[in-house]
Amino acid sequence: MLARRFAVVLAVLASAPTLAVPAMGAHARPQVRLLAASTTVKVFTFGKGPVYLDLGTYIGVDGAPLRVDVQRPDYTSPVGAELVLGNGDRVAVPPGLLNGWRGLAHMVEIKVFRSGTQIHDRTFTFCPNSYDVQRIDADGPFDPTYPQDCEGNPFTLGTVWGIDRGWAANALGYGATMNLAKGWYRMQVSITPAYRSLLDIADADASVSLRVHVLKGGGCTDLCPVGAGHALAALGRRPTSAPTDTTPDPATLPDLVPLPAWGIQLDRFKQRDVLTFGATVWDAGPSSLIVEGYRQPNSDTMQAYEYFTRNGKVVGRAPVGTFEFDRRPGHEHWHFEQFARYRLLDAQQQNVVRSQKEGFCLAATDAIDLLRSDALWRPDSLGFSQCAGPTNLWIRETLPTGWGDTYQQSLPGQAFDMTKIPNGTYYIEITANPTGLLYESDTGNDRQLRMVVLHGKPGHRWISVPPWEGIDA
Repeated sequence: MLARRFAVVLAVLASAPTLAVPAMGAHARPQVRLLAASTTVKVFTFGKGPVYLDLGTYIGVDGAPLRVDVQRPDYTSPVGAELVLGNGDRVAVPPGLLNGWRGLAHMVEIKVFRSGTQIHDRTFTFCPNSYDVQRIDADGPFDPTYPQDCEGNPFTLGTVWGIDRGWAANALGYGATMNLAKGWYRMQVSITPAYRSLLDIADADASVSLRVHVLKGGGCTDLCPVGAGHALAALGRRPTSAPTDTTPDPATLPDLVPLPAWGIQLDRFKQRDVLTFGATVWDAGPSSLIVEGYRQPNSDTMQAYEYFTRNGKVVGRAPVGTFEFDRRPGHEHWHFEQFARYRLLDAQQQNVVRSQKEGFCLAATDAIDLLRSDALWRPDSLGFSQCAGPTNLWIRETLPTGWGDTYQQSLPGQAFDMTKIPNGTYYIEITANPTGLLYESDTGNDRQLRMVVLHGKPGHRWISVPPWEGIDA
């Protein structure tokens, strides 16, 4: 039902006579407009919660694509953004219009009227990289080319937001909600004045008026909204056969770089003090990390091979270890065991505790620097990649250039047990490629430390974590 509803939205948008596209060469700026699939909309309440405003409103782009480069030169500088025009010129986006890495702040406004009286006026952040994109004509690319979300790891340096020419993104892609009783309303959805000025949007193209009927939903089935955590399924395209190469050209290799531990906290769990943290390793390129496994007969083991690419084409491969199938409840997928290692070190940087985290399911989870040369803006899958199941004969796991893979060390054995460890200064060590089996363009940056200081008395322990290059994560 949901898929059909979006198909109808697409059909309405594609057939609307007001969506004629001017010639591409005629405009350096994107021609941005607010679109509505229908001027009458039904939305539903479920229980006592707020109403999810699935209004079918989209921000469409004709002429040149809408592209915004978002970056910071270092970790002590604020996040900035530039609008990139079709002729290559750049226009600075005022700092007040950015909601960090999450998108364009206060770009979409909704005014709600009932019986002629305004009862709500709210603004929302707009993410051009919405998971819900719609094709509005046949002049743009066949598939969207920009990333699929607006998110940032604490250590992200650069990303890109955009809408291709001939495409539109859901104006409320993050999911707008309001507390509304059942009944009829009029809603005015608008692009706010600051963005009308920045993007040169005519008033007539910046606002739509809707009649909205709030109804009681019958249960969270096919009418439920699709959350922003939606991810593409991995396509599973298999690289072509390649010769074995144990001395590959560095230009065909990834560069795995661990970031400092983040999201660090001390939890009390079953009378024990447990240090939990997030660990991210990212690929700085120039090539993506591609690891394939081929199953050995009657075995829960696959021989793993790293593939080397140049200009998107496979030019070689080499053995780099194994995949192991983890049959424990909650896992039940293939793990690559040579990706990373986590340890707690003392003030002299000697080992105190090693995390029992030993298996990894490689995937693009965090955009770290999508403005890096050869970064892949829209990987085949976000979140878990093809970690597969017990009947697989083959598997591929990837970490594209510009992306990081994050693991939260909160499970027993993966977090550090601090119960009997004395107060003092320690370091969380994150090491990429700890066995040295993976091929990289640079192995000199495979280790990263983050200082933590343990305080307090038994049963009432706490930690302090100094910022790292200005980042307090």
